[in-house]
Amino acid sequence: MKTILLAGLVIFGLLRSASAFTLAGPVANGPDTWQVQNIGYGPPSDDVAPKNYGEGFRRNTPVMYYACDATFLQYFGANGMAAVSSAFKIMNSVFTNNPTGLTNGLDGYSTNLTEFAFDTRHVNYQAQASGIWDVKSFVLGILVRQMGLADPVQYDWTLHDRYAAPPGTCPIDMEYSVIMRNFDTGGYPVPGSQTITSLYSPYVNNVLYYYYILEFCTGPTVLARPVPITVDPTANPDSSVATQFGITWGEYYTGLTRDDVMGLRYLLTSKTINTESPVPGALVTAGTPTGSYTAFPSNTNSPSNLGTFDLGALLSSAYTNDPVTLEALFPGVLVGNTITNVGLITNFTVFAYFTNFPGSALGSPPTLVVATNTSFGIGTNYTETFLNVITNHYYSNTVVTLQTVTVGPPPGSAVPVTTIQTNITSTKVTLKGVPSGDYYFIPTNMPCGLEIANVLLTNVISQTNLSSSFFGTNITVATTTNSAGISFTYAQTVSKYTNYVFRIPILSCSQTTNSPGLYRGIQKISFVETYYDDYIGTFYQPITNTYTAPFVNTNGQYQPQTLVRVVTTPDFLFQSADLSPGAGAPVGRTVDQVSIPNFDTIDVPTNSAGPGTINPQTIISLDRVGPLLFNNFFELTGTNYFSESPVDSGGIDNGAVDTLYDLYFVWGSFDGTTNPPIVYPDGASIDTLEGLIQIQISPLTLPNGHVNEIYPTTNAPAITFTASGGTVTAGSYSWSATGLPGGLNLSPGGTLSGTPTQAGSFVFQLTLTNTNNQYQAVNWNYPLIIQ
Repeated sequence: MKTILLAGLVIFGLLRSASAFTLAGPVANGPDTWQVQNIGYGPPSDDVAPKNYGEGFRRNTPVMYYACDATFLQYFGANGMAAVSSAFKIMNSVFTNNPTGLTNGLDGYSTNLTEFAFDTRHVNYQAQASGIWDVKSFVLGILVRQMGLADPVQYDWTLHDRYAAPPGTCPIDMEYSVIMRNFDTGGYPVPGSQTITSLYSPYVNNVLYYYYILEFCTGPTVLARPVPITVDPTANPDSSVATQFGITWGEYYTGLTRDDVMGLRYLLTSKTINTESPVPGALVTAGTPTGSYTAFPSNTNSPSNLGTFDLGALLSSAYTNDPVTLEALFPGVLVGNTITNVGLITNFTVFAYFTNFPGSALGSPPTLVVATNTSFGIGTNYTETFLNVITNHYYSNTVVTLQTVTVGPPPGSAVPVTTIQTNITSTKVTLKGVPSGDYYFIPTNMPCGLEIANVLLTNVISQTNLSSSFFGTNITVATTTNSAGISFTYAQTVSKYTNYVFRIPILSCSQTTNSPGLYRGIQKISFVETYYDDYIGTFYQPITNTYTAPFVNTNGQYQPQTLVRVVTTPDFLFQSADLSPGAGAPVGRTVDQVSIPNFDTIDVPTNSAGPGTINPQTIISLDRVGPLLFNNFFELTGTNYFSESPVDSGGIDNGAVDTLYDLYFVWGSFDGTTNPPIVYPDGASIDTLEGLIQIQISPLTLPNGHVNEIYPTTNAPAITFTASGGTVTAGSYSWSATGLPGGLNLSPGGTLSGTPTQAGSFVFQLTLTNTNNQYQAVNWNYPLIIQ
């Protein structure tokens, strides 16, 4: 192997700070065709390539899900799953722990990100001596890469060209052009608000780097590459979590560094506006929610001014009046389908007259006679379907007051009769099979048909969703289909004392597939743990997310855009596999196998390498082959990873660095405490998996809530979760939740209550903890909308 060392250092005399980040993207896309393997781009060097300023790729989904499959659980167990969750918790904390509150995300930190340290690495010397790699820290580095950041040390100085000048003898005639792909925004999300000398920076987390070029001339790729070196030999190199090999055995991260967060803020800040499409599978909902609408008009003649009208009068009139007449008699009623029936109609005519009956004495006063004539004829009856009528109270039998009229002379009247008296007697009678009650009007001005957001009730017996049946006092909304093909039906089982107030969101439900547009950065992302069913390849519970994207319209004005995303598979799926190369391959070990970030270049401008988006799904597989014992023909002792020396090659101390030294390790979990490291494999996973499958919880869905109103309603001020199945018994578990909307809380007994203080679409994680420690955690994810 021939090498040539070429040193280079650029001095930036007016640098404002000592930071930098590198943007990740596809290898050699667009005009970046110079990114070839011979000079260190693409595998085996890296699976991403550095992009120029303004050409970064980012995530644009505010809620993302992660899970571990059976292969991961079988090898790493519950502790390994907890280690993965710890990495995501660090990411979540970066987006939510800003000084100005949760809503601002990355924009809420100080200008120079002084809340973050330059180096967050620490050493557990017991783990270091045992050759143990920390799963949490390794996963954290993968996540930073998957968020759109590349190795800032590797690409601080990087080759753009390699040219053999005449006569072309390598390495003497080799010439190179070296560029920088590290950017320092001075902590600001977007440069321009202050004077800057250069965007490019040779610093990473306050450490200054220069480089030499390693030239191989011939052999397998890579043939030449720059190698970064710290100017200060005492500095801590490779501190950034985004650095490809930032840690080794015994080292662990406690958080992201300042430069990691600077890169994430540049990508996700609301000040960075890119042309991009929403995540595949999301539906754009045309229109913007602007609140809720009390659906039904008031009626001062109804009890308690609830806006109800006489159902009995409507039904009786509907039997004998055609649709036009009925709509005129009951303003606001819309009649849909009408069935006409011709039948026999009986008419009664009542009249009165004075007469003397036969045999009356001469001079007797006249007698008042009331008679009824009956006539028969052909008439029309109607069976009508109402489009916008919903019953409030419904009684299958009607109690009416019947009046008996008696006409005659007042008692003791003189003869002949000079006055006539009418006596009226009232009697209450139950008419069986004659419906009565009251009703509401459904508003007809909703742009997408009917979608009831919530129903406020009193004295409810039980509640059912998506039921079209009608039993007894059930209240039923006829199924309505909007322009998106979505049908809505809602039913309540109630008592005769129940009152209702219905609210309908003002929202256009017409949905279209995603299309490119100008979008601001989403500022923060929430990572939510869930569970994955390997047999059917989906979540145990598919999740529907409704969220608002920061859309910018053609006038340059911010306009929130509502999207609906149904998630059936995790955005990040963790597996384990035997990744050893096998017979006939070079001796070595593949630590992990990570799917390349799913870079979407469909919206990348012509003649540009970016910007673009990173879409799900990412599959991350960690090696499970276990500790390797290396041998050669001359020495078959099986060198153990605990005793291997970095200068011991094949068991013979020849002073050379063993190129396989980094592969002598086992997976584990550890921190800075005196607790001994956890070493994998860990066989405690079956209980966790069985617990997930066997345990059932209730309720499965939650009603929507409203800002500054008791959740879910004043008359039902709490919801209690219950669990059954598996080994769950009364008193054997407790509940907790993360990600609840402000103002809501969950008691250890599972009672969800409070008054929401913020509106939005939330997905909180509900956790059941077994007090017998049989389950590390069993989690469910609940979407909850607060209007």
